[in-house]
Amino acid sequence: MVNTIVNNKATPKLSEDIRKLLFVLSGVFFFIVGLTILQDFLESKRYSYTFYFNESILFKTIWFLFIPILAVLYKKMKGETLDSYGKTAVFIVSPIVFHFFILPFVAVVFSVLFYEGRYDLYKFFSYTLAHDLYKLVIVYTGFVVGYKYFSNRTPNMYITASKPALNTIVINNGKENVLVNVEDITQITSDTPYITIHLKDKKYLHSETLKSICSELDKSVFVRVHKSTVVNITKVSSFKSRLNGDYDLQLENGDLLRLSRTYAADFKKCFSTGHRVNL
Repeated sequence: MVNTIVNNKATPKLSEDIRKLLFVLSGVFFFIVGLTILQDFLESKRYSYTFYFNESILFKTIWFLFIPILAVLYKKMKGETLDSYGKTAVFIVSPIVFHFFILPFVAVVFSVLFYEGRYDLYKFFSYTLAHDLYKLVIVYTGFVVGYKYFSNRTPNMYITASKPALNTIVINNGKENVLVNVEDITQITSDTPYITIHLKDKKYLHSETLKSICSELDKSVFVRVHKSTVVNITKVSSFKSRLNGDYDLQLENGDLLRLSRTYAADFKKCFSTGHRVNL
């Protein structure tokens, strides 16, 4: 067990982010629903047939389902780095497929509850395939690609510290309490539900998360090189390209780490000009 002398953990903002996202999406999609209902009304006048408001809003169920599905998708992507086309494709295709198949069932339930069951499952499936599939593709593709673009422009390479950087850590090693200088740490890796603190020739389990411990460290020294790894940049002796966007980091103690392409550009900006670099 490890106890830090200074423990000023940042409170997660995820729930607040989700609430803001839901509020914005709700406004956007309700506005779209209003416009499409108006469109139905104007079309009924143009072709001289009766306009049924309840029927019109029933077939707009697709827009209401975007709100919870996009919120869940956003929450899932918050913990991921979309550093490959395969992973990006999964985040696009999964909500499209889920939305496509869940929509007809939800619409049928509404039809039974409020419209005396006038519409069957097949009608909603065929209507969704003919009229709404492109909407699913555009919305989810745009959302995922937009998230990837903006997250890559400002990668979460560092965990920002709002308090003075942590200098020492007290490690409870059985009956012994070992005081470790933070500057002696070579790397910190995620080892769920713990993290592992690496020294030159020793390792210690820590019961904190990678995000919380890094919030107490000097962000210019402890640099994220992978979603599960933070390295002490002063312990890096060199790095070498893998020719695929990733790099191999060589530490002073001989350890070899992978630098993900997601964090490579900012890592190189922070890497001291006095270090040796093998390109």
